[in-house]
Amino acid sequence: MEVHHLYYIIGAIILCTAPVILLAIAHLETAESTKSKEFEFSSKDMWRQLREENTHIASLSQLLRRAGLLNTEQQVNTISITLIAISATAICLGIYTYFNGSPPTTILFIITLGIVLLTYLAYLFLKKIAQQRQEKLNQETLILVQTTRMLWRVGLSLPRTLAIICDQLRNLAPTCSQELQLAVNKIESGQSQEESLYELIGCTNAEGFKEYLIVVRQQAITGGSIDKALDELYRLLQNRRKLDLQEEVNKMSGKMSLVMMLFLFPALLIVVAGPALMSISKALSNLG
Repeated sequence: MEVHHLYYIIGAIILCTAPVILLAIAHLETAESTKSKEFEFSSKDMWRQLREENTHIASLSQLLRRAGLLNTEQQVNTISITLIAISATAICLGIYTYFNGSPPTTILFIITLGIVLLTYLAYLFLKKIAQQRQEKLNQETLILVQTTRMLWRVGLSLPRTLAIICDQLRNLAPTCSQELQLAVNKIESGQSQEESLYELIGCTNAEGFKEYLIVVRQQAITGGSIDKALDELYRLLQNRRKLDLQEEVNKMSGKMSLVMMLFLFPALLIVVAGPALMSISKALSNLG
């Protein structure tokens, strides 16, 4: 058999097997995508089940919720990415200590310590983000109260008022609009106003925003006017803001006084008492 005959046979085999290989690859990709969807669905269900059964998982989910991760998919993805990053960093530290000639016990200790420290730092970072977001809710509540009063005086219903607030205050109060949008979506899907607002109250620890939700929920239950209640709430929030600003000014004045004592007082002492000390030292040297 000549060489070109071998080339023809190999080409024919490739042409015959290529469609089969392509079909097999497509089938594997479809199966992998189906498994990933099933895994995503099962991970969400597992997260909900863990959140209902374990108080620590529930508190972590609440912290993620206050940090801005509103639905289950965002929380699961964030936790998965964080755990993968922590594990990869700890393994890299272990590999670095291994190439430095450390014993296995030291490598295991470094990996464990890295996982613990990185997890704790990630928790502190998440807690800081949640605290900043709750502070933004408090800062945006003043304009939220005033807008609600104006829309309520026009004669709009509560769901329509909340929908307009979410639509028109996206730039001025984005955090409050994002929170209220969840209640609006639940109301539009058929849930009662009292239940949706009650769930929203339990998901925040911002005092001003929580008091606003309590007033709005009370109106949804009783059906009365909330103009006077919102006016009193606005004054209360203004007074609270003034007290917070006064406290920050007092803290700043104390810090400035400490800086002046540490830096300005020694310089002033040198300028005032320096010539006298120099003349005294010169006189003593002449006497000696």
